[in-house]
Amino acid sequence: MKQEPFDKRIVLQRLDQNGEWEDWLQLMARVNRTGGAERHDYGARRAAFSLTFEVRYLNALHAIYLNTQDFRIIYRDAVFYVEDYDDFKERHHTVKLEGVCNGEGYHQY
Repeated sequence: MKQEPFDKRIVLQRLDQNGEWEDWLQLMARVNRTGGAERHDYGARRAAFSLTFEVRYLNALHAIYLNTQDFRIIYRDAVFYVEDYDDFKERHHTVKLEGVCNGEGYHQY
């Protein structure tokens, strides 16, 4: 079976020492919808959806493994917070990052 190409550009951002988001890596990814949910934050309903971003393995990506809260993905002008990291059987071929978006857009100033 033929694999889909890595054809979607994403930007991985991380929190810097001052708590500000900075561009960290630009990668090409395969993107697939993971799911959608309605989240309840303090009584408010928010629609959220998640995408899985599969990228080629890089050693640098291991920084995300136990620190998902410090990373987010910018894709198609939307912000996806990283909620899961999967290096299948630690084979170091590809990494799947699950990102959740709550409708927040990305704006550069």
